[in-house]
Amino acid sequence: MDGEMGREESSVCKTNRLAVHMDELDNDHSYSTGENKNIRSLLFFPKNWRTIKWYNCITFGIFKYLKVLVLQGCRFEDGKLPQGIEKLKLLKLLSLEDSYLKALPASICKLSCLQTLNVKETIRLPNYMYKMRRLRHLFLSSVLDHECVGGGKLKLEGLNELETITGFKSSIDDITHLIKLPKLRVFHGTICDEQSLSMIVDHILNHQDQFRNIQLVIEMDVNMDLEDGSTLLRRLVMCHSLHYLRIRDWRMSKLPAYEVQLYQNMIELHLRGTRIEEDPMQILEKLPMLRVLGLWRNPYVGREMVCRATGFPQLRDLILFGLSNLVEWRVEKGAMLNLSYLYIKGCSKLKMIPDGLKFITTLKQLRIMLMPRQFTDRVQMVDGEEGEDYHKIKHIPFLDIYN
Repeated sequence: MDGEMGREESSVCKTNRLAVHMDELDNDHSYSTGENKNIRSLLFFPKNWRTIKWYNCITFGIFKYLKVLVLQGCRFEDGKLPQGIEKLKLLKLLSLEDSYLKALPASICKLSCLQTLNVKETIRLPNYMYKMRRLRHLFLSSVLDHECVGGGKLKLEGLNELETITGFKSSIDDITHLIKLPKLRVFHGTICDEQSLSMIVDHILNHQDQFRNIQLVIEMDVNMDLEDGSTLLRRLVMCHSLHYLRIRDWRMSKLPAYEVQLYQNMIELHLRGTRIEEDPMQILEKLPMLRVLGLWRNPYVGREMVCRATGFPQLRDLILFGLSNLVEWRVEKGAMLNLSYLYIKGCSKLKMIPDGLKFITTLKQLRIMLMPRQFTDRVQMVDGEEGEDYHKIKHIPFLDIYN
């Protein structure tokens, strides 16, 4: 039902499922929505990705049979959850995606049938969520650090039906509870210390058949060249269900060598500040499933990087950002044959675009930013004349080049 629908037409509309697309909530929406007290599914979406100004003119307690409630992109009055939601005893799914909420009230734990809870934009959470015993899917904030009302780490023990958790952070949430969840299949989280990483890696390796999708962000300023660290890193990439990995400031001289049982299903990998000394492409080019590779802010401190023929068979996106020591990058014919997006930024010593790019016919977009003038002049038309390297990239449909 669109927001423009008149009161007369919408008041006679009886349905079990109602989706409202609007700019803001007003009395017309309140009236027409309230006419459907037996509704099972109710969804509110903003038009044109705007934030809805939500006023408490709907009392959700009247919808006794409601099982699905989605309030997307809402700015709630006083930053509080709308009235009556805690009375929806049959509610199975509550999503507050892209909606700002100061704190999730403890009364949310009264929803004994709740199976899916999406609170990605909510910062303060009650430390009673472990009481929602039927909860299967929990989506926490991964952009903003959430916290528990009253302090302490978020308790998860007892959520024995939980299959999915995203936005987990080891410095905020209790990892000792996490590894006791018997049905966990999907885990997206940030690990901030070696002990927590060791615990989660051991747990995953001991339950390989249980997990389906793991996405990890590792944020810790440590040197992993020590024996314990290198062993832990190798064990990490042995996890078959590890699809996404972002490592930040975890210093290492080299990556674990490629073996068939390592990096099996790695789809996306980002390295930042790792200061690897050996060319990482020699290992990464062998990853059979890798589609996205991001190298950020001195992930590699060497001067030369080579992408060899037949390497990176599935790679779609490549990001080179802030490789301050890189002077020469070579791409052999036959490398990265499925590449569609290339981003180069802040590689201040890189002399030129590699010759091998001219053989990558799948490349659709090239972005070059904050590179030396002599580098960008080589790939552009200057005063009507082609730069020395322009022939290497002229087949690419979309070029964004900024000094």
